[in-house]
Amino acid sequence: MKIIFITLLFFAQTWVAVGQSLYRTTEGHIVMVAEIIDEQVIAESHKLFLFLDYNTKEISGKLDLKTIDTGIDYLNEEISKAEDEEMTVSFSGFIPVDDFISKPHAPISFNWPLKVTAGERTFQIILSGNLKHFNGGEAIACMLSATGDVDTNEVGLKSILPEIGKTLKIHFTQVILRKNKL
Repeated sequence: MKIIFITLLFFAQTWVAVGQSLYRTTEGHIVMVAEIIDEQVIAESHKLFLFLDYNTKEISGKLDLKTIDTGIDYLNEEISKAEDEEMTVSFSGFIPVDDFISKPHAPISFNWPLKVTAGERTFQIILSGNLKHFNGGEAIACMLSATGDVDTNEVGLKSILPEIGKTLKIHFTQVILRKNKL
């Protein structure tokens, strides 16, 4: 009887320790800053789609630029009039960190190369990434943040808003949870 109990205890602990292998959200937050007619404009969206495979560390995302809010009515109207195929930006890449979602760790900074597709244009960018572990209760949690600059011509914003400056600064932060199976 003791052998059966010990075996069951071993399998139960092993099963609980295994977590989900995929993370997905449709409500990621992104902030973008650009100059328009020599004035700094901050735009944000809460509709950033993110997908992360914990096993491969592959991450992909998509943003419909029509979901951004500049806080300036005429800019929001110009963005809403743009062709739909010009307004979707997607990206993909790998988080170059071996193990960040199974145990506590010190903050990790890294260069994060991403392939970006905006309309028919595809280009590479490198963001400054950071992973910060925190106590997520019954889940393992990390705060993923990234910052970087994108050329407004490459992403297609210059054709929609000719008065926009050359550089679009982006910043996003997303809590990534890995829930343990119960």
